[in-house]
Amino acid sequence: MTIRKLKDDMLTLHILNVGDGDSLVVELPKDQSNTRSYIVVDCNDASKTIDYLEKLGAKKIKLVVSTHPHLDHIRGLRKVMEIYPNSIEQFWDSGFRHNTDEWYELIKYIKTNRKEITFIRPTSGMTLLIDGVEITVLAPSIYMRNRYDTYGVNINNSSIVLKITYAKKTMILGADAQWDSWGKITEEFPHYEKTKNPGQHIQLESDFKPLQCVFIKASHHGSKHGTSLEAMERVEPDNCAISCGNPSRHEHPDDLAIDAFKDLKSKIKYTFDGSIVYGINSKGWTFSFQYNDTKDEGAPAPLR
Repeated sequence: MTIRKLKDDMLTLHILNVGDGDSLVVELPKDQSNTRSYIVVDCNDASKTIDYLEKLGAKKIKLVVSTHPHLDHIRGLRKVMEIYPNSIEQFWDSGFRHNTDEWYELIKYIKTNRKEITFIRPTSGMTLLIDGVEITVLAPSIYMRNRYDTYGVNINNSSIVLKITYAKKTMILGADAQWDSWGKITEEFPHYEKTKNPGQHIQLESDFKPLQCVFIKASHHGSKHGTSLEAMERVEPDNCAISCGNPSRHEHPDDLAIDAFKDLKSKIKYTFDGSIVYGINSKGWTFSFQYNDTKDEGAPAPLR
């Protein structure tokens, strides 16, 4: 495979091989001052993520996202934040109160030691524009948030699901969202398609598919509970990455999830085969690349 140099106008997503967990780095296009900023979404392995950020030459992290409080998503976030004491602008948390020491200490650290950071618990529909990149929160819905302390919500369904759009192309980061969450996503971001049915009185002039994407980071490490064919038919991803170990402690990915993506003819990559890179440039051209690093070795040298 030819390695293409990352241009200044590229949005790049790096999904690190960290076994059963998520460690994602979003590299934004260069801004008017010729500087790149970064977004960290979850961190299962602090040392590998920090090493990778250093190899990228990252100086400024504009946003850190803790999608939900499970340890395989948050265990390394505090260490990453400590390495960048003055540059982080925002921290997003799902709002799900967890009873683990790791989550409690992370939130306490931010509120006590990082008061300069804007702390946000976003819900679906919130949109942030950074360096020409639009970041939309697809989940959790307000309906889901309102159930956290009443009827109960599976912690995976509290996940912050992100839609990242650049040059009219979209990537979706599914965190660990399961069917309850995806059901609300498909309800709140409905697709409208032009109909050829002559018996239907209301005829739409054009299609509108807000969930359609060129890439998805599969929910819940390829769990059968995180990937329903009906939801993925709306997303209709050209490419899919599944972040899990091999062997996986939780027997991820599930054949049902793999079959759903195969049914949609998505090109599937697994992090246990190496860290994965997806990119979009300002003209909408996309590319993908995979390293051959193992879970336990240091971060690979980023594409340059």
